[in-house]
Amino acid sequence: MDLHPNVAPTPREAGTGTRFWIFPQPPFIPGYEQPDRVWLSMLPDEISEGPSDALMYVADPLYSKQPYGLSRLPPFDGARRPPVPAGPDRHFDSIAPRSRAYFGVHAYACIHRVLDIWQSYLGHQIRWFFDGTLPRLEIVPFVEWDNAQAGYGFLELGCSHAGGSPRPYALNFDAIAHEVGHLILFSEIGVPLGASRESDFFPFSEGFSDCVSLISFLYFDSAIDRLLRRTSGNLLLYNELNRFAETSPESQIRLATNFRRMSQVTREPHDRSLPFVGAVFDSIVELYHQNLVANHCAGSRLLEVDLRELALDEFDRFRELTAESFREKPLLFQLSLMKARDDVGRALGAALANLDARTLTFGQAAMAIVDAADGAAAERLEDNFAWREIIS
Repeated sequence: MDLHPNVAPTPREAGTGTRFWIFPQPPFIPGYEQPDRVWLSMLPDEISEGPSDALMYVADPLYSKQPYGLSRLPPFDGARRPPVPAGPDRHFDSIAPRSRAYFGVHAYACIHRVLDIWQSYLGHQIRWFFDGTLPRLEIVPFVEWDNAQAGYGFLELGCSHAGGSPRPYALNFDAIAHEVGHLILFSEIGVPLGASRESDFFPFSEGFSDCVSLISFLYFDSAIDRLLRRTSGNLLLYNELNRFAETSPESQIRLATNFRRMSQVTREPHDRSLPFVGAVFDSIVELYHQNLVANHCAGSRLLEVDLRELALDEFDRFRELTAESFREKPLLFQLSLMKARDDVGRALGAALANLDARTLTFGQAAMAIVDAADGAAAERLEDNFAWREIIS
């Protein structure tokens, strides 16, 4: 099979957007060796070589650069690799996904993909919080550094060596989506200048960004299909959905499936974010279960299971509640998950309009999300935030 055919657009496709390849999970994860072709909302006329546009541009250093910090900000003024042009048809899916030039193309496509999703939830275009001084986001697709970060005018991506081989974060959708989550939050609710590291803003930013990554992953149809087939419809199994920033098939940075409460975490931002992420994940799974029952894909006893009280030896029994039905009605399982995704995603996006970085607390953020949710989603979110001790 030709991995990256140069497909000429038909007149019917001309106004649809621009085609790119995106890996829903890093290509070293079994089952994700091949990328998905996606359409970004940007038209070919709006994207220049680089890629670049009015909102962002790729700056790929020719030599190693130091990561940005308080005393070092964009624009990068060193020698750069040549900007990557579109293919003859003005799309970018003719760029070989295994090439070095693809790092910047993939990072650019992932960022726009996440923005397309979350601008839909927000109901408006995002204006960068730094656009008063820097009109465009600078994307640095490769830095000799085992980390990824987003900040004032930039998003730069390093490289993990977990497992003994280089694994660039530029090919890691989860890592990129997480960093875009920070930029969305800063742009929508502000940056708390001078805030103490003890404040709730920083752990909330980590938790919100993990949720951006989780929900954005669920916008790949092939990933949903693969996820549900691997688990026979049981999302509590160890799978792609409840892991973030994969660096190898055996290890990951943080998990959404956790049973931590606020009384059980430290002040470290990533640790303190875990109850919030867990509450959101639990809400998606419980809404998914409710949708399965409503779609006659499972009996009502599925809703009687307390996910937090399942013992290890009970998982096989729990799996049986969905496995047989999944074999008969896989499409309804996909639709059930997509609805749960959107019910929670809309609430997270809408809540940002009522949050202020200077005064934010976890309790305030959780109640804003509950208030922004509808019906069953509001009920599930409120119950899970309460169990996690985020609200009383």
